[in-house]
Amino acid sequence: MNSWSVFQRYALILTFCISFSFCVAGNPLDSLLTELDQTIRNEEIYTQQKVSYIENLQFKLSAAFLTPEDQYLLYQQLAKEYGIFRCDTAIYYANQRLRLAEEIGNTDWIQESKFQLASMLAKACMFEKAIDLLRTVDQAVLAPHLQVLYYKTFRDTYIYYSEFYQEGYEIHEISRLRAAYQDSLLRVVPTPSFDYVLAYGTYYIETGEFDRAEELLLSYYERLRPDTRDFALLASILAYLAEKKEDEWQRKVYLAQSAIADIKAANKENISLRFLAHLLFLDGDIKRANVYIKKSMDDANFFNGRLRNTQTSMVFPIINEAYQTERLQQQKKLMLLLGVVSLLSCILIITLGFIKRQINKLSRAQQEILQINERLNKLNTDLQQANRIHKEMNTNLKEANYIKEQLIGTFLEICTEYIDKFQKFKVFVNRKVKVGQLNDILKVTGKADNGSQELKDLYANFDKAFLAIYPDFVEEFNKLLREEERYPVKEDQSLNHELRIFALVRLGITDSTKIATFLHYTLRTVYNYRHKVKSKAFHPDEDFEERIRQVCQPDL
Repeated sequence: MNSWSVFQRYALILTFCISFSFCVAGNPLDSLLTELDQTIRNEEIYTQQKVSYIENLQFKLSAAFLTPEDQYLLYQQLAKEYGIFRCDTAIYYANQRLRLAEEIGNTDWIQESKFQLASMLAKACMFEKAIDLLRTVDQAVLAPHLQVLYYKTFRDTYIYYSEFYQEGYEIHEISRLRAAYQDSLLRVVPTPSFDYVLAYGTYYIETGEFDRAEELLLSYYERLRPDTRDFALLASILAYLAEKKEDEWQRKVYLAQSAIADIKAANKENISLRFLAHLLFLDGDIKRANVYIKKSMDDANFFNGRLRNTQTSMVFPIINEAYQTERLQQQKKLMLLLGVVSLLSCILIITLGFIKRQINKLSRAQQEILQINERLNKLNTDLQQANRIHKEMNTNLKEANYIKEQLIGTFLEICTEYIDKFQKFKVFVNRKVKVGQLNDILKVTGKADNGSQELKDLYANFDKAFLAIYPDFVEEFNKLLREEERYPVKEDQSLNHELRIFALVRLGITDSTKIATFLHYTLRTVYNYRHKVKSKAFHPDEDFEERIRQVCQPDL
């Protein structure tokens, strides 16, 4: 065994031991990615908190008796909040802030408003407009803190400019101006301050002074809350430092921390998640990369700034490549499985030759059994269907016979009653005629309420006969109606007009003309009653009357 083979063996053992120790100790990056996954799932919570805070500011802005100064401060705060949330709305409030500052006449406020508006215009890729606005500021008369904003805004504008025009003859001039304003910013930025840390930290990275950059950035990094925009920004710069140091693992850690902070701060103008998605894609974690890329695209579309939209449009090839890679992996797995199957097939083919006849015979027998079972199952199904239909027919016949018996009994009772009434009336008329009291006959036969009384008797007899067959009709009928529209159950066992119409429907009489003739209603009245009751139902559809015909099966 040569020395190179020995070296390879020890290298493999050392690699295994290191990997095992990482697995035992736990990987901080895995924990961060798990936390990031959960944070993305909870994104709506953080976004809603942001929206609620903004709505509270807008509510304050609508209050009466606000001074112009109060309005200015609210516009300033709204423009700041929207500055990392929604670009076009931030531009609107920055314009409002500038307009009000000019009306008030406060020079410092005017300059601050111009800086904020220029920054948002640059994010919307309106670079020339942003630069023209900044050039209206007289740098010589600016207060120290405004000079910082002046150079910082100019520098950021040219940074966005260079990100948008990544190549071309203009990029060299843009880079030169960005570097010039960066140098001017370094001369005026106060220490200690967050702007100082960002400016000099970035400067040290670009000049290769990585130790100084890391010391400066980490000294401030530990003071920040991990759910703020400042934390996310500082973490992204630390990720940039790790990239320059070619420490990809540490870069992913800082990008994950930055992405988590961006989501918790409801910052839609972010880049860390997009960079992290690309790194994970290169590592083969395609599923996570797709989730992060989609989230980054959604944020860019929501922020509605042209710069981030343009940058995220470059992500589409990554998504396509991810799908292609995944498909290639599946194809490789399939080819491997096909190779294994082919090998097993070659091994088994000899054995199969010996038992082929037996298998064929068994297969034919099983097929025949399956066919017989299918026929038996079909016959059994048909028999069950026939039995069910037969049972339903018997039930319907029994119900029809029961109803017929009940109605015939009621009919005979009514006929007997009316025969008795007719005999009494005949005797009464005969007696009056004999004694010549024709006026009494005319009085009796001319009463207006005779017909209405007969109708009342008809309704009463019908209600009595129907409820004798279906005693729970009203309760069952009410179950089909909304609770506030239900009918009370009367103690005198009578039905109202609407229930009486649907009682006839339950008996199978659905023709409105027949119902109107039987109940001495007009056809229009019957139609109106039916439509009115349907409108009270839970489901006022065409099947409503069919459900009426299914309620209250009588005890047979």
